[in-house]
Amino acid sequence: MNKAVAKGFSVGVIAPIITLVVYIAFVLEVELEIAFAEFERLNTLTHHISLSVFLTNIILFFMNIKTHKEEVAKGILGATLVYAFLIVIIKFL
Repeated sequence: MNKAVAKGFSVGVIAPIITLVVYIAFVLEVELEIAFAEFERLNTLTHHISLSVFLTNIILFFMNIKTHKEEVAKGILGATLVYAFLIVIIKFL
């Protein structure tokens, strides 16, 4: 794996986490622990995670494709696939 793919993978993993935290803090205006407890209670944790991953990574992916940074886009796509597997595991456990 070269540096560009690793950079894209790192960005693809970290950016959705930041997006979810910002959404909880500024839109829902509750503490993280309370939000995650409520997501678990309502059984919507996977929905919130997958939505933050999809919205964040699709924007990053197409921005990198548009600027001809295909290797970084490959890393972002890889991170999205890792998140997809994690969401499936969380959903069925």
